[in-house]
Amino acid sequence: MFICPGPRQIIRNESPMVPFEQMRDRTVGRWILTSEGAKKGYLRIEGESLIEVCWGDAPSGSAKGLVLPAFVNAHTHIGDTVAYPAPKGSVKEIVGPPDGYKHKMLRSKSVDEKTAAMRSAVEIINSCGTALFGDFREEGIEGLKSFRSAVGKGWPRAVVLGRPMGTEPSSKEVATLLRACDGLGFSAISDWPAGVLESMSRQAKASGKLFALHASEAAREDIDSILDLKPDFLVHMCKATQDDLFACRAANVPVVVCPSSNRFFGLDPDIPRLITAGVTVALGTDNGMIVRPDILGEIKAAFALSNARARISPLEIVRLATFGGRKVLNVDAKITTEISENTDLVVIRTAGDDPVGDLVTRAGSEDILAMIRGGKVGRTRAWTT
Repeated sequence: MFICPGPRQIIRNESPMVPFEQMRDRTVGRWILTSEGAKKGYLRIEGESLIEVCWGDAPSGSAKGLVLPAFVNAHTHIGDTVAYPAPKGSVKEIVGPPDGYKHKMLRSKSVDEKTAAMRSAVEIINSCGTALFGDFREEGIEGLKSFRSAVGKGWPRAVVLGRPMGTEPSSKEVATLLRACDGLGFSAISDWPAGVLESMSRQAKASGKLFALHASEAAREDIDSILDLKPDFLVHMCKATQDDLFACRAANVPVVVCPSSNRFFGLDPDIPRLITAGVTVALGTDNGMIVRPDILGEIKAAFALSNARARISPLEIVRLATFGGRKVLNVDAKITTEISENTDLVVIRTAGDDPVGDLVTRAGSEDILAMIRGGKVGRTRAWTT
């Protein structure tokens, strides 16, 4: 079985991948996910390479599954994994800087402990078919160094947004930070002195880097003040008004939602309302001390929560973790949403004839048949079961 480890468990040397010489299948998949929905199609494989993306009915022996762009986890805090499990409390008590539970825990743990916890989180991210994740990393330049050590240069890829140590950093400190990361990621505007965020936004933009922040999570915040900072995206927006969402749409500012983390705090991002307002929406798992960075679990949570509020299609939810996430984190335009031989793909085993419905209601990491990266195919043991 190919199962995500627990928050503090690291996968050992027992590889979930099956030696290619043991495999006889030459094709996999019955459907391919496009932005319009699932269409009949399959992948043709030769040895370790993806040879062709084929449209139409799959050969009878093809492993039954849905081919789709590998997932994007658009918002994580994997550094928080070292603080697992978090106690119950308010947003301010648990994650509010500078003295919320997570910040106290981060200060109390060694670099080695934090790096090991992040490695465990990265194993989970990878094993759930995620090609890319976006992380907010606190603790200044040292926090970024430990993050890079944990993630390495392989898979999954990471877009990491750093954050200064103090609330009034010098321009030199911010410049040093920006050279070491993909941008800056902040907590709510109320956590920062007036003018500081404006200065850091200008520096990020001048460096060609991302600038993002949490917004209207536990309480509504002034949307004009937020958008004046020219963020590339916002996180949460649980307490935003309809007019706030229209303002985001008009400014072309996407929103990343984290339903499992929000539910921990008794909050609801109201995904159907965001989609109806025309906002670009992506999906993230948020704090590693609260939620495992398992995007498949987050897809199921997002669908269940959204369907309880308003009817929403499975395809709309899957888009959040595929196409939506790519729009949010597409820093260098090398992350494509097109299905081709050069695309990062994942193949999910399906039980019936509604592959997208299966994905949002029952699929887990044990259902991953294969992951394709740069045209190279890794088949899991699930392919043989």
